[in-house]
Amino acid sequence: MALDRVPKKVGIVGYGRLGQSLVSHLLTQGPELGLELVFVWNRDAGRMAGSVPPSLQLQNLAALGERHPDLVVEVAHPKIIQESGAEILRYANLLVGSPSALADQATERQLLEASHRWGHAVFVARGALWGAEDISRLDEAGGLQSLRVSMATHPDGFRLEGPLATMRSTGPRAVLYEGPVRALCPHAPRNSNTMAAAALAAPSLGFDRVIGVLVADFSLKNMHVVDVELSGPPGPTGRSFTVHTHRENPAEPGAVTGSATVTTFWRSLVAGAEDGMSQAPGAQPSPPSVYHERQRLELCAVHALNNVLQQQLFSQEAADEICKRLAPDSRLNPHRSLLGTGNYDVNVIMAALQGQGLAAVWWDRRRPLSQLALPRVLGLILNLPSPVSLGLLSLPVRRRHWVALRQVDGVYYNLDSKLRAPEVLGDEDGVRAFLAAALAQGLCEVLLVVTKEVEEQGSWLRAD
Repeated sequence: MALDRVPKKVGIVGYGRLGQSLVSHLLTQGPELGLELVFVWNRDAGRMAGSVPPSLQLQNLAALGERHPDLVVEVAHPKIIQESGAEILRYANLLVGSPSALADQATERQLLEASHRWGHAVFVARGALWGAEDISRLDEAGGLQSLRVSMATHPDGFRLEGPLATMRSTGPRAVLYEGPVRALCPHAPRNSNTMAAAALAAPSLGFDRVIGVLVADFSLKNMHVVDVELSGPPGPTGRSFTVHTHRENPAEPGAVTGSATVTTFWRSLVAGAEDGMSQAPGAQPSPPSVYHERQRLELCAVHALNNVLQQQLFSQEAADEICKRLAPDSRLNPHRSLLGTGNYDVNVIMAALQGQGLAAVWWDRRRPLSQLALPRVLGLILNLPSPVSLGLLSLPVRRRHWVALRQVDGVYYNLDSKLRAPEVLGDEDGVRAFLAAALAQGLCEVLLVVTKEVEEQGSWLRAD
């Protein structure tokens, strides 16, 4: 179909099997789809000779801005994202084909900062990850408890580094690695992208809690086999919701990329370019390197505590124990929901912070926000009214909801557990504007999370 609009300009970084396929598709089908290939770059430029028109060959990746791309597609190696990803974002949106690069938290942080600074987005194609959208939806709904991704192929299909490179199979089938995806990615950067995509699709688990398994199988000479196993929390009967998918992806002997992965990547590129990467099927926005728990049951107070402290310090069990200490003789504890689903009150939050050597200071809404000394405040916890709904029907009832705000690496974030990902608020002016808008709606209370020293000195309040 011909599109009556200015073509989207696409640049390809990497000219291996996947890059060659994308370039071929862009040259033959791109014009009809409103896509214009403006450059191809490869670390070994000689590989492009005879197959890529000289006018499209980019010799210096640092000069990509001269081609004015709208979208740059990386299908080279994680090192390219780590070395040049932030600079690419200066000029265009970035589709990452090597998501294992994002297991490095410094790289993830650099991309986030560059994306925020230049106004360009980072996206990750799902590649060989079957059911990425379902995983993401389940995670967003708080129904994902565990996720395990196994990839098996012939040893010739692996490109391993470090200690994995020296491992030898002692039989026809051997498990080379089983553990957190974050630890696997540096040693199998080209064979862990499916697992990295799973970690990004399920931010509540992330790189540290999604389990990756790498299996060498001498019988799989022309195939990559990917198994995805997930489970949700136990239901009323004590049994958990589980899903197990098994995908056999044909591949040439010794190839890192399977045939179906090539097709999936092209479809993601086309859909992403047409929609400005806003609703690209198979692409997931890269989450910032900020700890962010998602909503489960009525545990927003627990999520707010962990989010403001940027680590998982509290659980429902820990909060319930605090409730018992606060009201040891009460049959119906006044500090939590009668249903045992959470809904903890401010006393639980204050006691939890005190146990960490911190304090919660109630902000007097009558004070001007200009008097708030944000550099002296570790974070903020807001208590907001939240509408209750059943399905698509909104009910005329409003319940209380706890929300954390926190600065990470000089940027303030809204870490509301009901958000799919952290919301960037920006600098101090940005967070003051957010607070002003929340307080203006009424029924909003603000707690300042500070050290005991700051509480005693009162230095959370500007002297002027």
